Amino acid sequence: MPRWRPVVAGHDRGRYGFAVGWSVVGLVPAVAPALTGRTVAALVALPIVLLWQVGLWRTVLVGVYVSAHGIKVRSVARTRVVPWSQVDRVWTGQADGYDAWQIWVTTREPQRHIPTPIWRRGSQSFHLNRIVLPADQFSAVLAALAPGQLGSV
Repeated sequence: MPRWRPVVAGHDRGRYGFAVGWSVVGLVPAVAPALTGRTVAALVALPIVLLWQVGLWRTVLVGVYVSAHGIKVRSVARTRVVPWSQVDRVWTGQADGYDAWQIWVTTREPQRHIPTPIWRRGSQSFHLNRIVLPADQFSAVLAALAPGQLGSV
């Protein structure tokens, strides 16, 4: 199994601390009724708690990850893995529906443009499920994912 590491180093520490805290808080609706003997209420709360946990951790793990295998683009709704052999180019362009710049990955056969959650700071758009970087870091991440660097990131 490939070992994935984030392209943007260090952005996860605060997010993980935040998520661990809210994960514990999110367990209260299921645990409290169970401890007080209200098992029906605990069973009703369980699916809500599970959705909370999945949504919380999917949001925290949003990002772009690399390994010797390829590029993993993780959003809240889905995760896409593109092997290095299928990466046509990595480029910057307008974000769909926003006045912002983001990094895109274009695949070979079939040719698809995959938006990443990495955006450049300076945009007026705000979105919780994005990694917003200053221009110099944004350029460094783009350069690290450039076709000449693929596989060596």
